[in-house]
Parts: sequence; C-alpha cells; structure tokens
Amino acid sequence: MTIYLIRRILLFVPTLIIISWVAFGISVSAPGDPVENMLNASDGGSTINIANKQALIAKKRHELGLDLPLFYFNITSVADGKQGAASWENYVPAIHFYGTQNQYHRWLSHIVLHGDFGTSYNTQLPVMDAIRAKLPLSFSLTLLSVILAFGISIPLGMYAARYRERFFDKASAVVLFMLYSIPNFFMGTLLLVFFANPQFLKWFPESGMQDALNFDDTWPLWIKIQHWAPYLVLPLVAYTYSSVAFISRQMKAGAVEVFGQEFIKAARAKGLSENAILWKHVFRNALMPIITVFAQVFPAAIAGSVIVETIFALPGMGREIYQALLNHDYPVIVGVFTIFGFFTLLGYLVSDILYAIADPRISYSKS
Repeated sequence: MTIYLIRRILLFVPTLIIISWVAFGISVSAPGDPVENMLNASDGGSTINIANKQALIAKKRHELGLDLPLFYFNITSVADGKQGAASWENYVPAIHFYGTQNQYHRWLSHIVLHGDFGTSYNTQLPVMDAIRAKLPLSFSLTLLSVILAFGISIPLGMYAARYRERFFDKASAVVLFMLYSIPNFFMGTLLLVFFANPQFLKWFPESGMQDALNFDDTWPLWIKIQHWAPYLVLPLVAYTYSSVAFISRQMKAGAVEVFGQEFIKAARAKGLSENAILWKHVFRNALMPIITVFAQVFPAAIAGSVIVETIFALPGMGREIYQALLNHDYPVIVGVFTIFGFFTLLGYLVSDILYAIADPRISYSKS
C-alpha cells in the first residue's frame, strides 16, 4: 500500500504539468489583450496618443514576457516567411526551437524555484497572495459540502434500499430527481428570491459573508464563525443539493445489490435485526461505488464554486476565476487551474486510500 501511494504521488508531477499545459493553452488562446485592459483600467478612460499607447503596450509586454514565444518549440511550414517559396514547401514542416526563452518556461521555472505563479495583470499583486486569501473560503465550503452530501446521502440511500418500492423510496426518488434536474445557478437564484428577500422570507443575508459595519477582525475565531454562518447557509445548500441527489441514488443501488446476496440471507436466518443487517453487513459492502463517486464529487464541488460564489458574491476562488477570465488575467487563470488540478488528483488519491480501508481484501502490492 505504501509503495502504491508513493507511486501515485510521484505521478502527480507529470499530471500537474499536463494540466498546466492545458490551462496555459486555454488562457493564451482567449480573445483580448491583457496589456490593453491593464492600460485602459489604469488611465481611467482618458485619451492617450496612439503612438504613446503602442509604445506603452510594447514596453509592458516586454516587462511581462509576453513578447516571448509561447512554448519551447513551434511547428510551421518551410515556406513560412520565405519569399518566392514553392507551393510544395507549404506542406513541409519546420520545427523552431526557442530553448528556455519562452512564456511557459518562464512561468514554470518561477513556480518550481520560488513557488511563484507570477503577478496578476489586473491587480499587479502576486498570484499566490490572491490564492492564499481566497482559497481557505472555497476549500472550507467545498469540504463542508462534501461532508454534508455524504452525511445526508448515505443514510438516505440505505433506508431507501431497506424500504425499496415503498412510500419512502418512491417519495425520496421523486424529490431527489427533481433536485438533480435543477441547475445550480437556478437553484442559487431561487434560494435568494425565497429566503433572502423581504417580500418572501428574509431569513438569511443575500450576499457576501460578513457585515462590513458590525464585523470586527479582532473577534475570537468562534465569534467570527457565528457571524459568518448565516451568510454561508444558502451557498452551502446550493453547493450540496445536487450531490445529495446523485450520491443517495448510488448508495441505494449499491445497497440493493448487497441485500440480494447470500450472506445477508444467512444473517437473517441467524435472527439478526434489520438495523444490524443494514449497518453492520450491508453498509460496509455497499461503500465501494460511493468511494468511486467521492473522486468525482470533490472536484465537481470546486468547479461549481465559480457559479455559486458569483451568485452569492463570496470572495472565494470561484469568483476569482470569473474575474480573471473577464480581465484576461492569464497568470491567475493558469495558477488557479493548476491548484484545482492538484485538488482533483488529491480526491482520487483519497479514494484509493478509502478503498483499502473499506475492503482490506484489495491488494496494491503489485500495482
């Protein structure tokens, strides 16, 4: 098991590099020029001489390394840039190598050597500062969402399997199907309209995570949590409801399959109660498909934070991604997607560990 985990952790490095390639490729392919956006934001909309503006753009692009080639090499045709090239030369590839003088290497070397994802084009602050400031909220919400989803889904699915084809099973199936069909942006809007609106039920604040007038940063942590809690109830519901609907049906399917096995019939023949059979025998053997789902729910919850945090105006990583995409802030985009890729891999690693805990018969010695 230990050797297997070490191998999986070592695989993180090439996998994260591939993720960074994808994120870097998407970011630089996005329309718009980040340098022009920076200058337009900094001059407050004032008119700048076109020649001066072009000079400023060229200077800023050089400072940021945006005038360098994108990657270590580029593939063109032999005819590219050649005067009077023959038509057949258009079909002959030519590979141009740039060594370390490229945008991707500059970004990667800063991460490896200094743990630095670069500087935000929009705020002119280090990307890691933004990640450190925004990540705790998003990670906490995601972790709470996963805990709530599994805490609600497992007993719901187990009892739906126990009372299969009865009222509880059918009613829960209808409700969960309806919930699963609602997109989270629509659910978030409904929650705001009905539970944060004076015209209906003003139970919770409508946006943000604290009252700027009453919040005191010197409060003890427990007092801060009490202050934040009402702001986070609706976002947590928006995070969690679809996962509950999906996981509970998976749990029910796994439990129903276990209920039909011979050792369950033997346990009933021994006179064990249905609750003992349900939680001592069925539960453990029905966990395997749920562990597989865990690896998918964790990154899915993080991805869903983009929509949820934007709707509820939460200062987390999801909203940071949204703002970075709007502003073509490439360093932030690439840095955040790399962090999200890490958490996705972490979800799969935790799933592997949970497999071994749930079923000791699984052996990783030859993996």
